[in-house]
Amino acid sequence: MGMLPLFLRQRYLSIRNSFTRRSALRRLPFIAIGIGFWLLLYLGSRGTLLFVRTLGPFGDALAERLLAMIFFSLTGFLALSNIITGLSSFYLSREIPFLLSKPLLTRDIIRLKTLETILNSSWMVLSFVPPVFIAYGEVYGATAVYYCSVPAALVLLILLTAGLGISLAHLLARLFPARRSRDFLFGLGLMLFLAAYFVMKSSIPSGSAGPEDIVSSFMRFSTDSPLLPGTWVLLAVLPTLKQKSPDLFYAAVLVSNSLFLLLLSSLIGTGLYMQNIGRLQPAGRAGGQGFLSRLYLQGRYALLYKDLRIFVRDTGQWSQLFIILALVLVYVYNFRTVPLAAFSGAPFLKEILVLVNLALAGLVLSAVSARFVFTSVSLEGQAFWVVRSAPVDLGRFLWSKFFQGCAPVAVLVCLLVFLTNTALAVTGRLMYLSLAIVLLLCVSVSGLGAGLGALFPRFTYENIASVSMGIGGMTFMILAFSLVLLTLSGVSWVFYAITVNGGQMTAAGKIGVAAVTCAVILANAAAFYIPMRRGARALEAMEL
Repeated sequence: MGMLPLFLRQRYLSIRNSFTRRSALRRLPFIAIGIGFWLLLYLGSRGTLLFVRTLGPFGDALAERLLAMIFFSLTGFLALSNIITGLSSFYLSREIPFLLSKPLLTRDIIRLKTLETILNSSWMVLSFVPPVFIAYGEVYGATAVYYCSVPAALVLLILLTAGLGISLAHLLARLFPARRSRDFLFGLGLMLFLAAYFVMKSSIPSGSAGPEDIVSSFMRFSTDSPLLPGTWVLLAVLPTLKQKSPDLFYAAVLVSNSLFLLLLSSLIGTGLYMQNIGRLQPAGRAGGQGFLSRLYLQGRYALLYKDLRIFVRDTGQWSQLFIILALVLVYVYNFRTVPLAAFSGAPFLKEILVLVNLALAGLVLSAVSARFVFTSVSLEGQAFWVVRSAPVDLGRFLWSKFFQGCAPVAVLVCLLVFLTNTALAVTGRLMYLSLAIVLLLCVSVSGLGAGLGALFPRFTYENIASVSMGIGGMTFMILAFSLVLLTLSGVSWVFYAITVNGGQMTAAGKIGVAAVTCAVILANAAAFYIPMRRGARALEAMEL
């Protein structure tokens, strides 16, 4: 059997064997969430297009421009995703030493990893964009030709960007070590995102500008260069949206360029792959007498020192802080540009904005905790047996993971809420209350993350970010954000009851306020204590 069919059979058997009755029941909540997301995305896209089409010919031009921007964004996302995934699949995968030890031809490894790169880099596109194109077809009354041409065009775009991305991945691995190239691309993608965001944000009028000004600003964006693959996809698909025959010229351009770039990536990979393997691991700096070595903490703080040392050494960990800081910058900038003057007469405006701010900050807290706190136990990797066999109390080990995650997360989220509240001109009691709520949530969500991370550890992984994408990580995200919504609902009710009634509350009202306040505190205490206790017991009972 050839290498590629064998690989496909192995993947098929792995997927088939993973679908049991028990696993299907465990996946049902996440399937329901996915269906709900599809429905919301479809309804939002459909509502936007129906509104745009009421603008007449100008609305049709705007809808075409939005479609062009979608294809332009997909092209950039897929190209960057294929470069990063190509570096990981070809040079950083744990399968590479095994494959190189077997009597395999280089071209077989290239083909196998090319298919793996295409699948891993495009699954998100195939998962999230269909509702948008279904909404376009439904609003424009498109025929079956449109619904067939869109998937075909997307497949060709995926193949084209895969060929381009894999070729660049091989060239980058030739110039730099693979890990350094991946970190460089993360930084480059981050800078491009920030540049595009601030350019778009500065072009859209703020304040009391009318809808026609916002529409005009969108029309100023030009993403339809004839040299871009997104334009080829747009011009091939757009006639079918209007019940016309597809443009065969641009379809042929897509097919020819897809085949050419895939062939080019195969030729470049065959010529450079074995030379690049020697550059798989970058050379490290010998010695351990750095600044952290002089600050060695003994006794109960040794675990914190170990984790801090590992975090500083691993560029894949601390480099992601720049991504978080960039998102925080965008987040604060959005609140800074809220036109408060246009809604000055609305009742409880500032309180509502603070509540929305806290909900968004809770979402950020849940996401950051899923990435850094939930994965902290799994980050020990296959060396966890060292901790397990050492004279270390695993309860103290889990508390160490909690403290090392809770402290930076609390600083980040409290600073985020403080800056956004300052941008909204929030002061006094409302500022102190929002910071106290966020601090309470940071403690409870961090405890929830550390505890569930101990209950659902994954010590074998290729990318630590994949740990938070499993069943345990998704469970944590759902529970964490549910806790955030529950806390904010209770606190907002208490704040509203006290503000409206002032000092004239009845005895029943005071009892209700006290009961809701206690319920909120108890819910956060339970979310912290129960997972931490059960997580410590699970680590104690774990057999290696």
